[in-house]
Amino acid sequence: MHYSEEARIGRANQIYDDNDVRQVAGCLPIDPRTKRILLISSSKHEGVWVIPKGGWENDETQVEAALRETWEEAGVRGVISGFLGCFYDSNKKGQAKSQFWIYELLVDEIMKKWPEKKKRERRWFTFDEAITVLAPKPFMQDAVRKSSIAPKLAASPARS
Repeated sequence: MHYSEEARIGRANQIYDDNDVRQVAGCLPIDPRTKRILLISSSKHEGVWVIPKGGWENDETQVEAALRETWEEAGVRGVISGFLGCFYDSNKKGQAKSQFWIYELLVDEIMKKWPEKKKRERRWFTFDEAITVLAPKPFMQDAVRKSSIAPKLAASPARS
């Protein structure tokens, strides 16, 4: 995988489905040692935290797009450990505007310089903190709940 020093911009090469729904790929970066999640500040909404993600382009696979966007926006690299799911975000009329393909990324490199360093802040969160700060984006909360660091529900006691 090639990691460019410049972020891709524009939507001319991005993929849309037959219903004109934008296809987006991203990763939920997790530190495998501390079990914390890396989130980034939104570029559109001050004080809002999000999962690194962006437009899937026509010259890459979903996984390549997810890795590229995570590099460009969060400045981390690692290994994808699983697919967390496909999620939709809707407009005010309730129509799907974006379809998100989110993967779990086990971080093994945290870079000091990355393409969007001057545009975004990045911060590590515990599972519970991430659920709280992602409240404006329920589908992102759903991705966190499907991650490997999500608390497992205790098994129900067997009845005799």
